[in-house]
Amino acid sequence: MATRPRRGVALLAALWLVVAIATVALQFSLEGRERRNVGILASERGIQRAAAMGALALTRARLEYALRVRPAGDNFARIRSYDPWLGVDSVYSGPVMVDSMVVDVQARDLGDRLNINRMSETQLQTFFSFLLGDFSKSVQLSQAIMDWRDPDSLARPSGAERDAYIKAELLALPMNASFREIEELQNVMGMTPEIFAEASPYLTTRGTSGVNLNSAPVPVLRALPGMTDATLNQILQQRSQGRRIDSPDQIFRPTGQRQVRGQVTSTATVNQAVSQATATTDEVELTITARVGPQAPPSRLIAILSRGSSAGVTFKTW
Repeated sequence: MATRPRRGVALLAALWLVVAIATVALQFSLEGRERRNVGILASERGIQRAAAMGALALTRARLEYALRVRPAGDNFARIRSYDPWLGVDSVYSGPVMVDSMVVDVQARDLGDRLNINRMSETQLQTFFSFLLGDFSKSVQLSQAIMDWRDPDSLARPSGAERDAYIKAELLALPMNASFREIEELQNVMGMTPEIFAEASPYLTTRGTSGVNLNSAPVPVLRALPGMTDATLNQILQQRSQGRRIDSPDQIFRPTGQRQVRGQVTSTATVNQAVSQATATTDEVELTITARVGPQAPPSRLIAILSRGSSAGVTFKTW
């Protein structure tokens, strides 16, 4: 009779041992699978980054070639000879093949956008007032943006600093520094999703080039210092007639012709307008996206290419 309980205990112990071994084996299997997945993910990221860098090198070479070889022929070619990067958004955007991998390249002229970190309070107010048609809201937004950017903790009359954000129980607090990405603008007090959706296509946090008078949209042009309706209409009229603006001086310091009524007249304002405008594509932002497969998380590379003084291209990446 004593033998059966002992056999039962031994059998139970054996079963527990089998369960323990199976559990350990399963744990090793799960860890092995996890390490395998991590290895595959690291490998895919490495491949994607290499492909993105390859697409950057190819696009950079194309942009450098455009600067060195001036086209000849029809009227469009002559216009392009003045601005080799003309139409960069369409000419240099699209899929690029890098070692049998399709990499997406999106190019845009930074002269078509306003750098939110370089705009003055007056420019911010002018931009939002034109875009929203609401003067009081534009004042509030422009001052709140300036309070977010400036290093002090003193709120402007219609702005907001840290205490106001805490009182409103907002999660994000002013950084007292420049915006890193344009999406951070959504955290500014008074900014709504609707306003951000309307304003963000015209704003950026990168680049130092001036506003491109030949391609910038109306809300961007309107934010230039001293820009009047008359000056804006003159720019748009020249564009509609297919006439190229050769330099900011042609618009803001016209010579040999009567100045359009309503144009800026203050010398200081004219100098500011000229310094913040350009008639060529001087800086290009490239957003390069590489993905080895439909299930792989994509890798993104952002690069800024600038025209050098000797027909070269300088660049930096994010």
